[in-house]
Amino acid sequence: MGVFWRKNDDGGHPQGVRPGAGDDGALSEPPAITSGHNALLRVDGLTVGFGAGPVVKDVSFSIAAGQCLALVGESGSGKSVTARALMGLAGESAHVSADAMALGGRSLKDLNPRQWRGVRGKDIGFVLQDALVSLDPLRTVGREIDDALRLRTNLSRNDRQARVLELLRDVGMDDPVLRAGQRSGELSGGLRQRALIASAIALNPPLLIADEPTTALDATIQAQVLELLESLRGAGTGLLLISHDLAVVSRIAQQVAVMNGGRIVEQGPTASVLGDPQHDYTKRLLQAVPSGHPRGTRLSAESLHVHDRADPPRADSGGSDAEPVLEATNLSKRFPTSNGPFTAVDDVSFTLSAGRTLGLVGESGSGKTTVARMALGLAVPDAGDVRLFGEPWSGISEKERRRRRPLIGAVYQDPLSSFDPRMTVEQILTDAVSRGRTVRAGARRAETARLLDMVGLPVTIAARGPRNLSGGQRQRVAIARALAPEPRIVVCDEPASSLDVSIQAQVLDLLDELQREFGLSYLFISHDLGVVRHMSDHVAVMQRGRIVEQANSEQIFTAPEHPYTQHLLEASPRLETS
Repeated sequence: MGVFWRKNDDGGHPQGVRPGAGDDGALSEPPAITSGHNALLRVDGLTVGFGAGPVVKDVSFSIAAGQCLALVGESGSGKSVTARALMGLAGESAHVSADAMALGGRSLKDLNPRQWRGVRGKDIGFVLQDALVSLDPLRTVGREIDDALRLRTNLSRNDRQARVLELLRDVGMDDPVLRAGQRSGELSGGLRQRALIASAIALNPPLLIADEPTTALDATIQAQVLELLESLRGAGTGLLLISHDLAVVSRIAQQVAVMNGGRIVEQGPTASVLGDPQHDYTKRLLQAVPSGHPRGTRLSAESLHVHDRADPPRADSGGSDAEPVLEATNLSKRFPTSNGPFTAVDDVSFTLSAGRTLGLVGESGSGKTTVARMALGLAVPDAGDVRLFGEPWSGISEKERRRRRPLIGAVYQDPLSSFDPRMTVEQILTDAVSRGRTVRAGARRAETARLLDMVGLPVTIAARGPRNLSGGQRQRVAIARALAPEPRIVVCDEPASSLDVSIQAQVLDLLDELQREFGLSYLFISHDLGVVRHMSDHVAVMQRGRIVEQANSEQIFTAPEHPYTQHLLEASPRLETS
């Protein structure tokens, strides 16, 4: 199937139909852009390769001042490589070519490193997904922003300091003076992302490239960052948004370009592309969005057949809905800080029933992960207790707990950081199965093959290390590791938040299939309300360490009673297709 181009809302030429680039001429006298779009950024026929072949192929689009174009597609589709090519950051080994690549009438083709340094920050701002990595952990936020002003403007020190505080206010920072003196590790995820945006817009660039700027942020912080990006767009900044979150795209972008295999396969006004997709790939992306899909329905066209275990499932693995498998009663947990004890969890109680899923939602810092750690027996409550299958789980020695640890497993948000990078997939899975015992080579290979098959992975990846796997493959290995001891309960802490929409769909479908096959019970933690609604039978909402509301999933999402729950639902972006 070919590329689907939609006519622009303003009646201009269809996007992607190139009127001809002409001679770019010398950099000292750049040509004017003659496109019918009055484009701020114009890209025609962009191709990027790394030796073996192109990974971005003949990509064309334009962005006007005050307009947002969203690039969407799976990991590996070429979105981020496209963005980095526009910044001159594709890498020394990259071969970048284009019929035209121009910003504000100036050609960006064939710039040397010195000229690219003049473009970055001043003409194009860049906001990356992981602000904790992007910001220098050894410098304060104020110093980070001030460096761009010191190196690229003639402002005095006092004027620069005033500008830093102004920028922090503009991005919605509370107490800019305090924040300017803090380092990235002292800020929440939302504050770090705001600081990164402040740094990116310090020199008032006409174009801002935002690569997954809201991924892994909870609903309310995500809403604040989106409001900030909308305000920048409203002030005339051109915005290239890269995101796998189609709900975010539907809110902020006027135009969408869908990438698959390095090419744009469909492009046009957001309402048209998302409301009436023409390309099969676009249709699959929309099908994979969990919002609107009832509990138990598939999100992915790919079916991962879950095979039976070598031994039949235990007769008691399912149980009735009323059978409690994990009970938390009046849990509290405090941590020491320089300002005195901080209460992370305050009088929390819940019950997880056999074969069911309890969703736990709330903002960052609400106490969800601390609750998960107490449920796993990795943190000791200061008050209250946890019972596992009716027996004490907290308040006992680790020696007593060890024999029952196989009953409860965990899948974390970032499997790469939870794997030993020196181990192969086979070693990771064997370690989980053996629990320190020696396993014969034949049995080790057979068990590895069985676990990989269970999560839909080929046995050929057994010899690979974690870094040689895709994000979706790593998360499936993490699920296989959690299931290796044959647990009855799995704590899923943001298991799909860093995955693109189609891989997320496969992982969620896999978890659902495994639950039905083996009667698993899930404590499912996520900031993504659409995912929680799709996966959960019962939902508990946390705020500032307390559960403020819990009920069955549909009641929470259709008739929430607590103002905080209502606020969360209002802040969560919805996929608008009309």
